[in-house]
Order: sequence, then C-alpha cells, then structure tokens
Amino acid sequence: MTCNKMIKSTLVIGSTGLVGSYLVQELLNSPNFDSVITPVRKPFFESHPKLKEIIFNFKNEAAINDLEPVNHIFCCLGTTIKTAGSKEAFRFVDYELPIQFAQWAEKINADSFSIVTAMGANSNSSIFYNQVKGEIEKELKKMDIPKIQIFQPSLIMGPRKEFRIGEVIGKMFMVLINPLMVGPLKKYRGIHAKTIARGMVFHLDNSGQGVSVFESDKIDLSI
Repeated sequence: MTCNKMIKSTLVIGSTGLVGSYLVQELLNSPNFDSVITPVRKPFFESHPKLKEIIFNFKNEAAINDLEPVNHIFCCLGTTIKTAGSKEAFRFVDYELPIQFAQWAEKINADSFSIVTAMGANSNSSIFYNQVKGEIEKELKKMDIPKIQIFQPSLIMGPRKEFRIGEVIGKMFMVLINPLMVGPLKKYRGIHAKTIARGMVFHLDNSGQGVSVFESDKIDLSI
C-alpha cells in the first residue's frame, strides 16, 4: 500500500519531545501539509483538524505495519542513558526505533526520512552517545529512500520536561559565549528546539534529493 502522492502527509516519531513537539506545531501551521500523524504512548496533543494522534506500542515491532502510509517521516527520537536506564534501553530509542521506521519508509515508498542526531555523531567515537548517533546515520545512508535529511544540532536549547544537569550548565554557558561564535564557529552555537523544527520543515521543500547533512549553522535560517 502506498500513500496518495497528491497529499503531503507526515508522521512524526518522538513528537512529544523537545524538538518533536515544536515540529508538530510547525507542520500543523504550514499550509503545505494536509495530515500530521503522531504515534504516542498516551494522549498528548490538543485536537486539531490536521492531527491524527495514535496510541502506539513502540515495543511491538509489528505495530508499525498498521500505520497509515505517509509521504514524509520525521524522527525526533532521543533520550539519555540516565533517562533510559541502561545502554541497551538508550540504543533501543536512539537506534533500533529509527531503523524500524526508516525500513517502514522504504516499504511504503515514502518520499523522505528526516532525523535529528547530534553534531558529534561518529560511529567510531569512543563516546557511546556519539557512537550510536553515528551508527544510525551510517545505516540510513544505505537505505533506498529518495530524500534522507540528517540534522546535527549542537546543544539544543529550550524547556525540557525532565531535568538534565549537564544541559542546564551547558545552556548557561552557551548564553554567554554564543555571541562570540562567529565564522566557522557558528555551527557550535547552542540552537533552540523551535529553530531546529523550522529548519527541518524548510529544508524538506528546499533541498535536493539524496542524503543531506545539516549542522547547526545550516539548520538556523537566521544565520
């Protein structure tokens, strides 16, 4: 089963997170998208004519096949080892789930798959977080999807539901040094989650086919 190419339909996984929640609002407010599907563990969003919120069991791999085919998939999944509880649980959220949805994108002949990873993504990194982010990028680049867009933000700014002491300290530091980061250092500036969401929507329609990688200075349309 394939979706109607005349309708620009989207699916956002990780829609209740910091970037994902802003992205859903951007898509709902855009006249370029007719349908926004959000698989969630429990009800989260307010009702909207374009929004289809689906209670979804992410641990049931077969459940993905029951989802309505769409044109575009956005993946904003992301956690920390501390929040997930273990390296295995972290890898499930940041690697296994994105791979499952990317494989589904191939199966339904979706037009694009967009994902938020991290600036330090590197499959050979000694840092587990960056290693997993690099591994997902490496696998995505092998997939037969017409347009794959990888967004590598630096420190993500914005109000999180959970408390992350490292990020709090990092954000305070970034507020002070962001103005000093100019020229080639721009990509290291902290970037707000809403800015990432806007960049993802913009680049979907304004970038070419194939694999594209966007660091923070290319995501932020104001730079």
